[in-house]
Amino acid sequence: MSAGSHGALQDPVGAWLAKAFPHQHVLRAKIAADLRRCPVLLIDPPNKSFFGHVVELAIGLILCDQGPYLRLLRCLDHGPATRLLSMAGYQPTAGAATAYDSWRRTDSALHPAHIFTAASRLASVHSLLNDLGARHSDAGDVARRLLRQYPRLLNSRPDETYHTRRAFRTVWSSYSSGFHSALQSYGPATAHLSLLDGHRHADFLLDTTLLEVKSGRLDEDRYLDDLIRQIMTYALLAHHDGHRVTHVAVYAARYQRLLRYRIDELANQLAGTPIDLTATGAHLATLIRDRPHRRPAA
Repeated sequence: MSAGSHGALQDPVGAWLAKAFPHQHVLRAKIAADLRRCPVLLIDPPNKSFFGHVVELAIGLILCDQGPYLRLLRCLDHGPATRLLSMAGYQPTAGAATAYDSWRRTDSALHPAHIFTAASRLASVHSLLNDLGARHSDAGDVARRLLRQYPRLLNSRPDETYHTRRAFRTVWSSYSSGFHSALQSYGPATAHLSLLDGHRHADFLLDTTLLEVKSGRLDEDRYLDDLIRQIMTYALLAHHDGHRVTHVAVYAARYQRLLRYRIDELANQLAGTPIDLTATGAHLATLIRDRPHRRPAA
């Protein structure tokens, strides 16, 4: 049993997923073999969690046709928020200057420096919200006040910014070489998709494809176990919520690999028998709702 599998069995949701889909090890082995053949990007950002958020946010800013990440933008005053949206290629529609979800993409170019600045600022807001969330039910209001009083909270230390930007350039060059076009071909993008009333959030819904972005390591069983449970959970909850999901996908940025699977075929393969996605999703939703309350991710 891998470390990831042992951890899953301590959690009733993870234990149920392991029982419902007992052949996850088969997919884990296939993904591991696939990734071992991939040219790995040599990046070592100083804060790997922060860097992962920067990459995810950058992809969302360039994939979405209308302003994404509203919760993060609303933590900023109007001036900084509009500057970040403009930097990422968005412009307001007539009469909707402050309705950020009404801003539309007008520049489809992948400007690395502009996208990095916008994404890293929003990643700083994300980190602040996560830090506040455990102590404040009104984390968004508190974050807004703090950022107004201490705007430097949006900036990392110069040395961290330098090394993070350097790693980002490497990933962005790879992403721009064909992965962006591939993801665009899946259909219109929704970023940070809320599932089960905010109990979970998927990185993206691209028309009928759920996409997770992974910028970190996937070279150990525990990482792949977590990934498989994650994509299956999100796919089942999306189906339960009424989203017409036909595929799940993973963009493994460090490995320069995009994986995509039909959800019905994948679920049947992992279960070892045909399953009812609707009934299975409903059961999983009940298990998650019955768990002790967990603060949703920002």
